[in-house]
Amino acid sequence: MQQAFRVTVIALIALACTTFGAFEASAASSIRIKVDDQPITSYDIAQRTTLLKLTGGGGQKAAIEELIDETLQFIEAAKLGVTVSESRVDFAIADIAKRTKMTPAKLKSALASQGVDIETLRRRIKAQMVWQTLVDVKIRMDGASVKQSDITAELFSESGGQEIKTTEYILQQVIFVVPKGSSGALANQRRREAQAFRSRFPGCEQSVAMAKQLKGVVVKNLGRRTDDELSPSDAKEIKATAVGKTTNPIKTDGGYQLIAVCKKTSVDSNAAAIAQAESKLTLERNKDIGKDYMAELRKKAVIEYR
Repeated sequence: MQQAFRVTVIALIALACTTFGAFEASAASSIRIKVDDQPITSYDIAQRTTLLKLTGGGGQKAAIEELIDETLQFIEAAKLGVTVSESRVDFAIADIAKRTKMTPAKLKSALASQGVDIETLRRRIKAQMVWQTLVDVKIRMDGASVKQSDITAELFSESGGQEIKTTEYILQQVIFVVPKGSSGALANQRRREAQAFRSRFPGCEQSVAMAKQLKGVVVKNLGRRTDDELSPSDAKEIKATAVGKTTNPIKTDGGYQLIAVCKKTSVDSNAAAIAQAESKLTLERNKDIGKDYMAELRKKAVIEYR
């Protein structure tokens, strides 16, 4: 049974690592590679090698190449001002934990039992999020454009010209504020308060009155959102949340956030389909841009092996 549990954890982590992805080196680690003066240590390499072996992604050579690519990605992101919030990475980790029927803390322990620091997985997830954003920016700047006539043709081929159904939501945001620099104990207390609020949520019309009874709770009306307008980090939970209920508390830069679903309406709209068709065609016509972008970064970089 323990072996089956281990296999399940590894399989789901492998799945997550293919769809998303900094840790400190131990005192005994040494610098093995420098990428534009950014160090990659023996500890970094050992950790990534272990993670890749668990997920079937290769050995030490693959780990080194992946770490070099990621370092270049983070350097490029810093130059262009591209960032990924820790809350997005938290959400990804929480999603992995949820699919393994564990808490994030238990997932951390499960990885540690295999010799992998959770920060190794966090770095990989964050790097992949950063890279996806960079590639999207590159496509907008240098990629092949998609004509409106091509989008229309794609829509008709997919739907036969029929109107597309989408869902429109009226949403409300409830934030349990956690001031920057707060202790872990306070953050945990705020999370528990958010969970309790969720269990007693009286509906959107009464939420402001309920929030006024608590300290450091902010309620904001987000207005209308269609399926395609939901942020990737919130969409799955919002779609699964019933009207008059809220999502699970999610850690954000400002504290713990709940999203209340005040109303759901099925509407006839081609907006979502148009966006999807444009995205599909853009990716097809620019499928090699990420590979070319990375080759360009490597060509310009100074990579020193020790």
